[in-house]
Amino acid sequence: MNEELVRLIEQRIAVAEHSLTDQTGGTNVCRLQQDGRVTGGMKYDEGRLVALSALRRRLREAGGGDPRPIVAQDLTMWQEALQAQQARERPAIQWVAYNQGGVDALEEVLQVIDRA
Repeated sequence: MNEELVRLIEQRIAVAEHSLTDQTGGTNVCRLQQDGRVTGGMKYDEGRLVALSALRRRLREAGGGDPRPIVAQDLTMWQEALQAQQARERPAIQWVAYNQGGVDALEEVLQVIDRA
């Protein structure tokens, strides 16, 4: 994995973690959801964090080479999940926001790869 991409992913993970912590006050998101205190913004940041963390792990496991196919595969998975939520008769806004966060994060990574 090239150094620029690693730095980008680490930076974006840190931003998502910081934003999520600011919104939750350090409380577990699942606990907040059970209490009915989860917002779409919180779930959006959680989706970004989950997508980027999973991508970082998959890229490390791949051990190098072209990262584009891995990012594209992850992006497709997140896009399909988002579309499935949006297609529901009554979409759950938290899950739309969660999946949109993942899609946005992975699209940003692909843009960086395309510029390199």
